[in-house]
This record gives sequence, C-alpha cells and structure tokens, in this order.
Amino acid sequence: MAQIHMDRTSPRTRMTAVILAVLAGAIGGAAIWQQTQTPATTADHAVVPEALPPAAAAATARESILIAEVQAQQAAAAQEILQHPEVKPIVGNVSDKPPFVSQMEWNMLKGVAQQHANPEKELTRLVNFVRFTKQLELWQALPEQTDAATRQTLANELLEDLPQRLKQEELDLAAVQKLQAELLNDAVQDPQERQVRAAQEARRLIQPQKETSAPQT
Repeated sequence: MAQIHMDRTSPRTRMTAVILAVLAGAIGGAAIWQQTQTPATTADHAVVPEALPPAAAAATARESILIAEVQAQQAAAAQEILQHPEVKPIVGNVSDKPPFVSQMEWNMLKGVAQQHANPEKELTRLVNFVRFTKQLELWQALPEQTDAATRQTLANELLEDLPQRLKQEELDLAAVQKLQAELLNDAVQDPQERQVRAAQEARRLIQPQKETSAPQT
C-alpha cells in the first residue's frame, strides 16, 4: 500500500501501522495497475516439478487454490476503488463488508476492532483508513497524462478526508501538509484558484490540531 508517515508516538497509529503492514503484502500483489503487465509465458520458465506424495500434492493444490482466491478478492476490492474513486468515508457503524474491502481484510479488521473498548467505532475507523490508503495508492499510481480526471477526483476526496485522518492521529501534521500540497496540484488546475483553495484547506487542519492538543477532562 501507499507509504504513509504516521505519528509513531500514538498507540493507535502503532496498531494501525501493523495492520497496514500486513495488508500491504496481500494488496501489493493484487494491485490493479500491475495487471497491465504482460505475464511471462510458461515456456519461458519451464520447470520440471519433482514428484510429490499424493497427500502433499493435494495440500499443495489446496494452498494454490486458496492463494488464487485471496488474490482474486484483493484484485476485486482494488478494482472497486478504480471504478468508484469518489467513494465517501463511512459514517456510523459498519455492519456489512464494504465492496472496497476484501474478505481477508474484513476478517482481519473485525478481529483487531474486537480488541478495542468500542469495537463498532474502531471498526469504522479502520475501514475508513483502509479506504483512504487505497485511494491514495491509486492516486499515486495513475499516470498524470492519461488519467487526469480520475486523479482530480481522487485528489479532492483525499483532501476532504485529510483533517479527519489528522484528528484520528493516523497521520502526523508534517505528512498531512506535504500531502495536501501535492494533492492540490491535481485538485485545482488554475494557479490563483489553487492558492485560495490552499488557504481553505490549511484552515481545515487547524481544528483537528486544537482538538488533539486540548486537555482531556
């Protein structure tokens, strides 16, 4: 998944970082933009397998089927973001698996959320952060010349969500400000309009910072 700089001092983001690291291995292998590469033919890498006992051969076949199923699920979830880049954050409790989350991811996120004091709220947060990172990964991967419209849609969605990611302590301020500046280049084409929008987006980051730094009562 996308490289994101987190505030490592937060226990919440330490847990989120672990989740993302696990998900990254599965998602990276099934990323939709890698599917355009031409696969090597079987003849190019012909290998004569060693004979396996029947039980071992059956176990290997089951493992191959399982891996193929997981990869298909990951690819379908990634495809959902490509087809619907404007997908919005979820508000309220998440009762069903969103289309952009694979079954493997869903099981993992539910398991982690159950360890939280408020499992329903934590599951919503985790799902929204996975959605955010998938949108960010897609935005970073799409070519500027051929996918400008989709990049603009994704940039606006990500900009809208940045203050919430900061409020949830999933990203640190420096990373958010850097990403905000990069996203604005795609979100607003006119330089003067971009300047106005930049000031607006900067103000939107102030309130989460105030809430985070306010003393807890």
